[in-house]
Amino acid sequence: MAIRRITYCVLAMMLCGSLATAQQKILAGSNIYIEKMDNDLDGFIRAEFIKQHVPMTVVLSADDADLVVTGSGSKDEKRSWSEGWLTFERDHNIGNIMIVQKGSKTMLWAGEAGDRSWFWGSLARGGQRKVASRLVKNIKKAIGPSVVKASNSK
Repeated sequence: MAIRRITYCVLAMMLCGSLATAQQKILAGSNIYIEKMDNDLDGFIRAEFIKQHVPMTVVLSADDADLVVTGSGSKDEKRSWSEGWLTFERDHNIGNIMIVQKGSKTMLWAGEAGDRSWFWGSLARGGQRKVASRLVKNIKKAIGPSVVKASNSK
């Protein structure tokens, strides 16, 4: 009975491992286009691609891109006078984006982030800049091996 249970666990782990490796990776060196987003989140994401040295090329035309980033950002200006002092602070800027392969319309990656800081609370810088920084950091972690360009070397 115990051997059968171990066998099932091993088979389940192998199946989960094969499903995880079946996902497509974002290839380094790809051309990426960032669509217009609410609250100018797209501009902050472009800046973060440069600041964080993401190994991709940001293009300004969707025709030149291999991948397209689309999403939205929301901003909440309503704050309670006691927030962060007497109560917990919550996210006031939130963004969600996804990366889509242009030709096949396949979603390669999706993520969301907020601007709240657990450790520093209201003393930390927030806003759309912080949201973009966190999103691009997560994109950078999801990038796989580089695109192999065919060369005619003799």
